[in-house]
Parts: sequence; structure tokens; C-alpha cells
Amino acid sequence: MTTTEGISPPALAVSLNTELSATVYSGEAADWIRYLKLAPGQRYERGLSVRVHVDPNVRLLAFEAESQDSQWLSELLHQGLELLREHCEQQPHVRKALEELLFDTGRDDDAERAVLLSREVPSDGSRETALDDALVGRDVRLVLHSRLVRHVQDTLAARPFLSRGEKLGLCWPVVSRLVFDLGYPRLPRDRFAAKLDVFSKLTYVAINALYDERKAGRLVPNSGGAHFEHLVSASSGISRGRLMERHPYFRMLGKLGFLLRPAPYGSYSAEVRVAAREYLDALYLRLSLAGAMPDVPSAMRPMTFERKGNRLKTQRPEIGWFGIHDKHDLEAWKSVSGPFRELGFSLLRQLGMGEFGRVYEGLNLENGQFPTRVALKVDRILGKKKHAILEAEEAMVVGRELAHSPHLIRLYDTGKLHGVRYTYHVLQLIDGDTLDNLLGVTGTEHASVSRPPSARLSEWQARREYERALSQRGGELWRRQRMALPFRHVLSPSVMLDLMTSVLLWLEDVHRIGYAINDLKHGNLMLSRRGQLKGIDLDSYARVHSEKDKVTDFMFLAVSLLLLLFNAPVSERGRSVPWEPLIESEDRLRAGLDEAWPFGDVELLSDGRVTKDELLEVLVDLVHRSRNLAYARSPELFSDDIARLVQVKRRLLLEEFVVD
Repeated sequence: MTTTEGISPPALAVSLNTELSATVYSGEAADWIRYLKLAPGQRYERGLSVRVHVDPNVRLLAFEAESQDSQWLSELLHQGLELLREHCEQQPHVRKALEELLFDTGRDDDAERAVLLSREVPSDGSRETALDDALVGRDVRLVLHSRLVRHVQDTLAARPFLSRGEKLGLCWPVVSRLVFDLGYPRLPRDRFAAKLDVFSKLTYVAINALYDERKAGRLVPNSGGAHFEHLVSASSGISRGRLMERHPYFRMLGKLGFLLRPAPYGSYSAEVRVAAREYLDALYLRLSLAGAMPDVPSAMRPMTFERKGNRLKTQRPEIGWFGIHDKHDLEAWKSVSGPFRELGFSLLRQLGMGEFGRVYEGLNLENGQFPTRVALKVDRILGKKKHAILEAEEAMVVGRELAHSPHLIRLYDTGKLHGVRYTYHVLQLIDGDTLDNLLGVTGTEHASVSRPPSARLSEWQARREYERALSQRGGELWRRQRMALPFRHVLSPSVMLDLMTSVLLWLEDVHRIGYAINDLKHGNLMLSRRGQLKGIDLDSYARVHSEKDKVTDFMFLAVSLLLLLFNAPVSERGRSVPWEPLIESEDRLRAGLDEAWPFGDVELLSDGRVTKDELLEVLVDLVHRSRNLAYARSPELFSDDIARLVQVKRRLLLEEFVVD
């Protein structure tokens, strides 16, 4: 297959059975698993360690070599950080953001921090914390790749006449990693949100440290930025002149050139987070969940394509290939492929089908504001169904506001296809499958729910919507005709809790930004092959006006949690128990979960740190309080119970906490 320069089909994640729930943003699963299985003596260079002392009260950051052999590393870290702080001294807003990262964000004032070098770490560096029985990670290791650090040190020694700006550019890969690691909180309950917070603020600092201005839509580097671009160009093989076009990190920086205008970070934080999370989404790798994802069925793989000059040649659509299930799919494909080509998109496969239309993977080679590969959702707008679909203008407003949640798919654009009565959405492409397919509950969830036209007038009205949708679930069995594969192996207790936590954080974050999902179910959750969970199908989302608008979310959440608990593939599940009678009674729920217990001997697994009763109590509370609407009336209680589940999950294995 021939592709355009810099464009290739997405790599398929290698599925590995792992208990590790580390969340990283570089490398592949196999490399990280190999690294994390190494003993400390094998991971890190011996005799090299620098202790980091942080005093936020006097804004003091000091590096102490723990041996004579570590003195050079201590001096390098000190020099790089001082160059950055000196550069920011003339930019008060940037200096403030940097100081917040160094002294305020992490809240790790009592942590023992050490910088170590590793030849084995599969990235420029990582932040590693070992937990004790009290879930206190006092020993924080800031790990840097040996090759990177020694290259910087050797170049500084060989070129003593570099300007201070050039030295900052040379040190930037090391110093930026150091600042990130110092700014990351010790044990965040939402790892992706924490990564996004710190990375976004660091991006604001980076643009102002490496660039002076923006001309003709392009960032103009200062001497440090030019040196940094040279380093990345040499390592990536992309010419400096094309970094802004072809390198994902620099493409992100190019979109954020407005950060050079002197204003506080808070003025830009929302916009920066949207661009930063798009960049991070492509790198995200959750080892535990990625390891359970199935391969792509051959009949669901995208078309190959070839580009010659301005012409793009793709394969012919056929039934049984490219996600095309039957003649209706093929007819639908043919009716929209032409109009999409006029818009600059070439269809590569059908990803799925919903009540109102189909979703395709599209290759984008003409719209610079969108990623190269996107999802194209097509909605029929005939008859009564048109009232369930967002109008283009309203959809963009909703999409912009929902973009502030990192747990939701991005909506880039919307409109109507020329010549056919279809609306379309250009969406972020998630390479994976919906959670209902992975769990094997496709078609058994409630019927699709439309977004409410306005604020709900009563709790009774919301309950009626829930009951109606649940009573109509039999009509969803047609969804089972679509091609899908389940998780490729059984899920361990820790992986199941990882999955459940991700679902809860999705709902909590949507409510945080003032929206309700209205159609909460596993069929509207997509799990990527790299283990990231995203809410999809934004047509049902609507603004929250009062707690009444959250009622259906929590009632559907109770059902979704039970479906997850009673259907997830596990090795030690108890007797099969129908979940429907359990949802109305706390006592029945407790007894039913006890009979169908999916977590094995929890006390043995956790070396006595967690009992079955403790975990059971958390699960019963989550389901029962969702169903009885305690969380709709008290969001704080919902947040507290999510934190309880996270704490139990961490105590279950006391695994190492790793982020890169």
C-alpha cells in the first residue's frame, strides 16, 4: 500500500494480559510491561541519584547529589531550571504559571523525590511512585532516559560558547520533563485529567519559552526554540520546516500561537486544554484495559489507499468487507461517499450503525483544521426522527462546550450533505469498540433516548422516561447483527474496577460542565484499543437546569453498573443471577451480588488489605444510591463514593503508580 508522506494506518495495539493499570503517553504496551517488571537494580543506573528538595513557602528548589558520581547530573538539572526561570523573569504571567507548576500543583510537600537515570525506560522519562499499605507514596522517583540526559550533557561540554537561549533549547527536553514530574499530583483519582492539567499549563510555558512571535500563521522560534526544533528534527527525521505540519506536538503548538499574547494562563486554559487533550488522546495507553482489547476483525479493517499527485485511489466497497454488513449498508455507503468526497473526505470503512444513521471512518487530506483520520456520522433526517437530531448550529454550540470534558469524543464540524437529506458530524476517530459489544450485552440495554427539548418539570417525568426506555429495550436486539468481538480474555478484579472507575469519572465530568447525558448506556461508550474510555453520540446531551435533569442519568447508571458487574468476563464468577429484580431493593442487591460475586477471594488477593464486605459495600452503595437518586441530589456524595472505589482499587494490589 502507498500512502501520503506522514500518513499511515493506525498501528494496532498489541493485546497483552496484564494486571498493570499504569497510564502512559509514549511507547507500546510490551515495552512498558517489560520495563515495569524489572527490579529497581535493573531499571536504573547504579550510583546515580539526585535528591530534589522543594520548599513552597520560600519558592526554593534545590538539587543534592547523593554521590560524587551524581554531581554532574545535579549541576545539569540546576542549570536547566535556572535558565528557564531566568527566561521567564521578564514575562510575569509565564513566571507565575511556572512557579505554580514547581511549587503549588503537586501538593507533594512531604514526598521524598529523587531523579534517577534509566537506559530501559521506553520514553524520555517517567514519574514512579511505590505505594505502602496506607496508600502513601513518599518515595517519588523522577526517571529520565540516560541517552537523552547524557546527550545534553555532552553537547553542553563540547559547545561552551552557546548562548543562554541556545542552552535552554538544548536542555528543554530534560527541564520540561522535570517541571512536569514536579507538577504532577501524587495520587490523582483521574489520571488523565491530572495529566491534562499539568501538560496544558506546561504547554503555555513552553510556547513562551521557545517562541518570540507568530507571523503569517506560523510560530517564529527564538534561539532556544530553534535549537529544540533541531533536536526534534534530528530524532524524528522530519525536516525543521515541516515540523509544524507533520509532527503532532508541533502541530499542537502551532494551533496555540495566541498564547504569546501577554495574558494570564487562566485566560487561555480552556482553549489550551482542548488542543492538548487532542494531542494526548492519540498517545494515551492504559496497560490493563489495552491488554484486554480484541484485534480488529478482518471484515472490519479499513480500506487501503494510494495517492498519486492530487488523486486518491481507494478500494471498492463490498459486502462483507470494510464494515459493510449487508446491501443496505452498501447502498448507504454509495449514497454518501460522493458528497463526502466533495467535502474532502474519503470513506475507508463503516464503523457502526445506530437508530438514526451510520458512522464511517474517513480519510481527511484537504481540511487542515481536522485530524487526518476522522469519524463521519451520518444522520437520516426524515420523518419524526429529525426532531431527535441536533441542528447544525446547536450541535456546534453543544460540541464546543462538551469539548471541555476529556472523557468525551470531540465534535469538529457538522452540516448537511449536498444532494441528500442527511446531516453529518465530523468527529474524533476512536479506534476500538463500544462497551456493550465488548461485554456482550448488545441489544439488551434500554432503547435509545432523545435529548429533552427543555428542562424537566418534575422528577416523575424523568422516571417515566427511564421506565419507557427500559420497557422498549427488546426492540434493540437488531444491534446484535453487527460484527463485534468481546474482550479477548477474562478481566481481573483490578481491571474491572479500572473500567468501572472510568465510567463513573465520565458521568461526573459531564455533570461538572453542566450537562446531562440522558442516554447513558454501554452502547454510547467507546473503549479504544489503547484502553481509553470515551463517551460518544452527543445527540442526547443537554444542559442541566436542575437536579431533575440528572435523574435519568443516575437511574441508567444503576442499570449500567449492574450489567457490567453481571456480564463482564471473569474467571471466578458465582451463580448467574438476573439483575432486574435486584435494582429495586438494597437487600436483594447485596444478596444477588454476593451470589454472583465476580472478584474471587478479595482478602487473599489483597494480602488482607481489602475484605469482600468492604468492596461489596462500595458496589452496593454505588448502584443503590444511583437508583434512589441520592447522587442527583448530592453530587458531593457521588464524588466521595468514586474516591472510595478508587481507594479500594489501589489497596487491592498496591501496584506501582506510573505516569510518563
